[in-house]
Amino acid sequence: MIENRLEYQRMYETERKLWWYQVLHGKVLSQIRKHFKALDPDLKILDAACGTGGLLSFLKEKGYSNLRGFDYSQHAIDFSKERGLNVVFGDLRKVDAFEPGETFDIITCNDALYFLTDEEIVRALNAFKTRLNRNGLIIINIHAFEAFSGTHDLAVGSSRRFKLDQFQAFAKAAGLRINHNTYWPFALSLPILAVRQWQNYRIRNKKVNVEALDSDVEYPGDAVNAVLKAITNTESAILGNAPFGSSLFMTMQPA
Repeated sequence: MIENRLEYQRMYETERKLWWYQVLHGKVLSQIRKHFKALDPDLKILDAACGTGGLLSFLKEKGYSNLRGFDYSQHAIDFSKERGLNVVFGDLRKVDAFEPGETFDIITCNDALYFLTDEEIVRALNAFKTRLNRNGLIIINIHAFEAFSGTHDLAVGSSRRFKLDQFQAFAKAAGLRINHNTYWPFALSLPILAVRQWQNYRIRNKKVNVEALDSDVEYPGDAVNAVLKAITNTESAILGNAPFGSSLFMTMQPA
């Protein structure tokens, strides 16, 4: 869990324009439209651990109006409220305590489950399942492959990364099935891996102060950002299920 307000500030300032967030939000929207076919603006959508509200803002712009979010960090809540979003305090360890009795058509949870134990992840997924309406959909994105760990992980408090087989086990234990999964970005995985390995080399050799690290989330400029987004979107169109990448994207439904 991120304790650093500066990281939320960086997220707030970049997530609507940075290629990585734009691609992720596009993946979420694509799966929603694929699952529910026609646009239904009244679909009840919950973004669990919503951060500064970038995804909720994106979905609002795409015509969805019944949006809620929760986050454990007051920094995230403050930034989300600056966007005019319905976001309140909530804990992934206590999903049942959020708006008891309310159910949702879609529950998203992006890059947040990493700070839970295996048992807590299963409980969170099971809680998501019980909060779904009939034909509801869970959408998850999570850090993948330990080889991609680097200064970003340390800056945001990420202690581990995951592989698909782990989430297959979590989903099964929670009474869910994974309908769709892909690692991403695949085409950019080698340069990302090289950067992260260089970061780890510098950390091991005490070339950086691990107590004062910033993440590598930053806007690279319009031209580079457009190229990276185009590469990743092209990859998504060609590869339905990529075998490798720094993130793992999944959709789930009750088994």
